[in-house]
Amino acid sequence: MAQVKKEAVRARILEAAARMFEEKGYVGSSMGQIAQRAHVSSANIYAYYPSKLDIVFAIFEPWIIERINQIELEARSIKNPKQRLTYVLARLWRDIPRERNNFFNNFIQAIAVSTSAEGYRPSILIAMRERIRGLVVDCLPEGRNQGVDTDAFTHLAVMAFDGFVINGHLTSDSTYIDRIVEATCMLLLGEGGEETSAKSTTKARAKS
Repeated sequence: MAQVKKEAVRARILEAAARMFEEKGYVGSSMGQIAQRAHVSSANIYAYYPSKLDIVFAIFEPWIIERINQIELEARSIKNPKQRLTYVLARLWRDIPRERNNFFNNFIQAIAVSTSAEGYRPSILIAMRERIRGLVVDCLPEGRNQGVDTDAFTHLAVMAFDGFVINGHLTSDSTYIDRIVEATCMLLLGEGGEETSAKSTTKARAKS
């Protein structure tokens, strides 16, 4: 029963924090204000979340992981490798940053002003990087894997995500994003990459 009560309090804190961040931004929201809105004492909130940064991670991490799960699920149904890669990058750089733009801006704001004492952990960065790398590698033509530093690229892709979040806050025009996605696909797949990759996929299926 006590555990159920604790989880209910955690949920109230996260819900209150999410509303506060939407209304006032990360910087403009204090732990005391979040506690007050969640009907928790200012002292007690720290027993659940040692810092405001911990609250942001508790809100953001499951949400972005769920979105990556959706990308993986949808990508499996796209047979053409270039179309699949286009889908993955467009979701990461265009669609997801726009889905809840204020939400992501608050996360970036939190990371930008956080200190080492607040205990920043790169768990989301690592998880996103590993999962996206798997999606990208799956689209590459046979032999192309050796010619592309997929580790470096996926790190760049995740870092670029932050920039596209900021871009989404400033403009709704996706023209450049679509062109960037197209150019990136050409760079990763190489000349004739779509055709080569399609043949590789057919070969792999024939062997299995």
